[in-house]
Amino acid sequence: MPRHASPFKSRSSRAALPTSDAPTWEMIGPGIRLGYRSGRGTRGQGGSWLAASRGPDGTRVQIRLGKADDAAEADGSSVLTHEQAKEAARAWVKSLRKAPEAEPALTVADALEQYLEARTAEGMKAVYDAHSRARTHILPKLGALRVGDLTLDKLRRWRDAMVHAPKRVRTGRLATKVNTLDVDTTDPEALRRRRDTANRTLTLLKAALNWAYKHQMVADDRAWRLLTPFRDTGSARVRFLDAAEQQRLLNTCEGSLRDLVAAALMTGARFGELARLTVRDFDQANGTVFIEHSKNGRARHIPLTPGGAALFGRLVIGRVPKAPLLIRENGEPWRPMTYQRGFKAALARAKLESITLHELRHSYASAMVRNGAPLIVVAEALGHSGTRMAEKHYAHLAPSYVADTIRRTAPDLSLPAENAVRLGIAG
Repeated sequence: MPRHASPFKSRSSRAALPTSDAPTWEMIGPGIRLGYRSGRGTRGQGGSWLAASRGPDGTRVQIRLGKADDAAEADGSSVLTHEQAKEAARAWVKSLRKAPEAEPALTVADALEQYLEARTAEGMKAVYDAHSRARTHILPKLGALRVGDLTLDKLRRWRDAMVHAPKRVRTGRLATKVNTLDVDTTDPEALRRRRDTANRTLTLLKAALNWAYKHQMVADDRAWRLLTPFRDTGSARVRFLDAAEQQRLLNTCEGSLRDLVAAALMTGARFGELARLTVRDFDQANGTVFIEHSKNGRARHIPLTPGGAALFGRLVIGRVPKAPLLIRENGEPWRPMTYQRGFKAALARAKLESITLHELRHSYASAMVRNGAPLIVVAEALGHSGTRMAEKHYAHLAPSYVADTIRRTAPDLSLPAENAVRLGIAG
């Protein structure tokens, strides 16, 4: 029976493999698998080789062998051909079997990959963001390091370097160089944002390392347990559009982007929640839309205004129940990064400050609060498990006994006109 050619054998055959964050595997020997991964964020840098086998106790173990010779010539060490990768995989498995008591060296990249694989299987919501954050901020600096070699000083230096590194901005899919923008860290708000980004990335890294520690893949957790995040990074100013600004924005959007923006403004739903809506999630009889999968795992029904019901009623006409409710001009569902260029252009045409699509959620909530909705109702509409976030961001907009009392009793002085003060006739 003829043997099939390996899909990893040549650069052209590897290039034909689908781009994915999940590796493609081939069996190269009894109990030995060679993997190839070319993630969606590699941007022409080539894929990586991995090897997987079973440890003495039967548990699956995996290691990253090095980069594939897709974009650079092989050096036999960090960049490997297909044959060199097979030899490295066999040597690694042989070393495991020769010294079964020795644990394989778990790298940060291994810990991240196995953690994200497990969390994805458990239904992790922000998978795309986690993979993107890992590719951008963690793997380039820490990925090749063994978890056992991490120290508090190494992690602190990595965390601090993120704050002062140039900010990555939108780059074409086929570009060979990532576009960046220098950040003025003397600006307090810019510094706060960079520290907040560093904290979020540190949270992901610590979650992966804690998962490895919990599953007895590493023996000590002191290096990252002792590293604390930056303080006072969560006080961002909540931005929202008033009713006139919302209408201006809608007037400058076109086609499917207008439907997406209108849906965000009239439901307060997150982008991921909107992108996952299907035709059957709109209940025309009751004028509600059903959010089945939310960030905190709680499903909810969002009552719609007459305008919202009319929008969704138009979108479902003649369509099958399981079809995506909000689609692009080409008929495809919305994905992360597919709306941003058009959304920013619409903001510019409307002469509005740069905000994100997520901040339309704040516009929805702030309008409800200013019109007298109790914070518990706002929290329920947004899908929060309690009122803490609603109180943090919107309580100052609500009618308040304290605010009304201050306005009624505090000094209210009238300043004299500037010309009168200059002429000395005020009084």
